Amino acid sequence: MSYLGTVAAAICFFFCADFVYTLDHYLVHHDRERYRTGHARHHRRYSVVKNAPQLDDYELSTYGSAGLLSFVGMATLSLLTGNWGFALGAALKFVHSLVFHCYQHHWWGEVQIRKQGLPIPTRGWGLATARYHAHHHAHPEHEVFTFSESWQGFDRILEWAHPVLVRYTTDHHARADRMARAAGKVAA
Repeated sequence: MSYLGTVAAAICFFFCADFVYTLDHYLVHHDRERYRTGHARHHRRYSVVKNAPQLDDYELSTYGSAGLLSFVGMATLSLLTGNWGFALGAALKFVHSLVFHCYQHHWWGEVQIRKQGLPIPTRGWGLATARYHAHHHAHPEHEVFTFSESWQGFDRILEWAHPVLVRYTTDHHARADRMARAAGKVAA
């Protein structure tokens, strides 16, 4: 396999995995139960004054599990194709997630996030900075989407797709079911 093919496979996996992360982050914010049982912990943790290590056991376990599954899948694909770029991409994405997590949350300190007075990020297509991610923690329901881990472009795409995509979310279906039950009770 050529060097260029290996690099292309690594970049392709990294890009796709980053999009999956962003989409999943969007979906967890539109699934009340899943948010409550998992992701809310992450938001509560970073909304207070820093009182723990930057990466705790839960976060290491979450990133580790995702990294292991990705690596096993991509190592299998690498064995089947002979292109080790897929496995390399999975390993790089795992390291990136750990390092980027520490970078994206480096604002976590002695002043609570909402008291830091950070400006609302502009809608851009560049890299997702720590300030960009801090806005997500301070205002997770804001109209400027800040779900992405690496590239703001994924958020712009989600904003564009949101009017249609939100109709397929768990919360939308639950709301529609409640409204149908309420209409049935009223009509009865």
